[in-house]
Amino acid sequence: MTEENKPKKKKSLFKKVIKKIKLSHLVVLVVLLAVNSYAWFIFVNTVSTDVGVHVRSWKIDVVDENDVVTDYVTVEVDSIYPGMTTFSEQIQAYNYGEVDATISYKVLEATILGTTTVTQEGKTDLGQTPTGTEPTSAQLISQLANDYPFHITFGLSHDSIQAGNGVESFTVTVSWAYESGDDVADTEWGVDAYDYTQAHPGAPCITLRVKVYITQAND
Repeated sequence: MTEENKPKKKKSLFKKVIKKIKLSHLVVLVVLLAVNSYAWFIFVNTVSTDVGVHVRSWKIDVVDENDVVTDYVTVEVDSIYPGMTTFSEQIQAYNYGEVDATISYKVLEATILGTTTVTQEGKTDLGQTPTGTEPTSAQLISQLANDYPFHITFGLSHDSIQAGNGVESFTVTVSWAYESGDDVADTEWGVDAYDYTQAHPGAPCITLRVKVYITQAND
């Protein structure tokens, strides 16, 4: 080989090495993407069969219109994730009295992935004095509906219950669209929810405590 051909050969060899390195990097990238996509697919299909809701105090009866009737509703959601099946559970309130009644509610506390927020009304219900730093029930209701990629909402069919076997429904709904519009929040909260269920098997991802009030309607 002449001295003139040596630089050409080295240059050709260098190009082959560069091409080989780039190709290997590309292969690794493709493999990683495939593995991650498969892992997410398995995650979604695994947890999608694990949605459970437990509601205590399904029925509230009013038999004496002279007193304020209160009852506590506790809702527990086993798991949450993007694309989960939306559920809406109803608690029935019956009025067997002779006077129409009004119905209202306050959210006392909400626990999400182990972090509990107690409202001012919740502190008072526990016999404690609110410091003023706690959110009100109305503020927490707004936060639960708007500040997460998932949405927790509460509602009443009407704010009054007719006398003589009248019935109204108190509804709790939890939903999380597959794409909420915030990919970062979906990913962060989705991973946190998955990690929480793995670290705390059997513990609900969401626990809500609500107090329902029923009083005699004003004339």
